[in-house]
Amino acid sequence: MSASLLASAATKEQAVKAGVVYNITKYVVWPSYVSDAKLGGALKALQGKLVGGKSVVVRRWVKSEKLATCHMAFIAQDETGDSYAAMQEVNALPVLTISDDAAFVDHGGMVGLVRNGTKVGFDVDLKAVKAAGLRMSAQLLKLAITVKGLE
Repeated sequence: MSASLLASAATKEQAVKAGVVYNITKYVVWPSYVSDAKLGGALKALQGKLVGGKSVVVRRWVKSEKLATCHMAFIAQDETGDSYAAMQEVNALPVLTISDDAAFVDHGGMVGLVRNGTKVGFDVDLKAVKAAGLRMSAQLLKLAITVKGLE
């Protein structure tokens, strides 16, 4: 396979992941008191789209102390090792954490994007979601490959 074909396939996969992230956010409810890497380019395409009546704002390279002001943090697979500690700091805050690291939910993350054959699916750690004061719709949870912490 040529380098340009590989690059095209990678770009398409990133766009699919960004679409999955966007669709997931449509089925998450944040508490009422919340105010208004590699995937960065694809996520940038979500800029300005509406989720729950709020406009998506994409920021890259947010420092851990600024995560508390976010509604969602996407942590790229190649950044998760360094980010697990920072993520633990925001676990009790209403910040949805998502990564394309397949082991993300095993390390306290809320949503981990995983390849499911040729498709992109996701796992959910519902205990982490609830601890942050977030709610996910039953429709979204039905689509998850695995849901940890389901009672």
